[in-house]
Amino acid sequence: MGISTLLEYLSVQSDSPEHEFSLKTIFRITKTKIPQEAEKSLKSIKFLDLSSFPEGRKFVLDSSFFKYLPHIENLNLDYQNVSNLEDIIHMKNLKKISLKGLGLTDLNFLKSLSGLKELNGDENNLSTLKGIQFFKELTHCSVRKNKIKRIDELSNLLNLEELNLSENDISDMSPLKEIMTLKRLIANRNIIENLDPLTKIKSLTTLSLTENQISEVNPIQYLNNLTKLDLRKNRIRNVKSLRDLRNLFELGLSGNPLYDDDYDLFPRSLRID
Repeated sequence: MGISTLLEYLSVQSDSPEHEFSLKTIFRITKTKIPQEAEKSLKSIKFLDLSSFPEGRKFVLDSSFFKYLPHIENLNLDYQNVSNLEDIIHMKNLKKISLKGLGLTDLNFLKSLSGLKELNGDENNLSTLKGIQFFKELTHCSVRKNKIKRIDELSNLLNLEELNLSENDISDMSPLKEIMTLKRLIANRNIIENLDPLTKIKSLTTLSLTENQISEVNPIQYLNNLTKLDLRKNRIRNVKSLRDLRNLFELGLSGNPLYDDDYDLFPRSLRID
């Protein structure tokens, strides 16, 4: 078992045979008491990374977390076997949380963390985003590789700047139409057909919609700030409406039923795939 600290950062790793760990267990295994000076140091830690725990070990979020680590702002629990996960709500200072691969089915247990700015819920079993609507300050959100069909709750997140919805079962993008702060939208491998809801999101600079069911791209012509557009592996037959996107420097169109002449519509300086 090892603990490394650097200013406001704590990373925990384990080669101990014990099956379950809590913050108290860590100090017992290392034969370290928690003197007043150490306790003060712990309370200054803002980033806790538990993602390096070996597979098969369980980390227990017990009361010691909230006593000794009250100021955690960034918590990484990726791919871990964590019990008492719902007790995260006591970490009132959390601004960034990563919960990849935890088998989550919903996000309701996080709803009291109103100060969250960044959320990563990739590779779970989410079928709904219920609970996420309470994160009014959220700027970055990734829920790639889940089972999500509807994204209605995102309509309340008017500060979102980056959103990754890839590898889900989403068809309706209309909940995003009022998010005027959105700069980067990735929604590859869904079942999206209609792009009309995106026409008002002028802030978009990156849009990636590969492997969907898109045949009509006219709504994209209004997104004048786009610098990167990826529409590979769709059903697009006409791309004339894209030729006036003057800020584009990268365009993905391969895997669509287009002719060679269609590519002549664009300047040679544009990087096209």
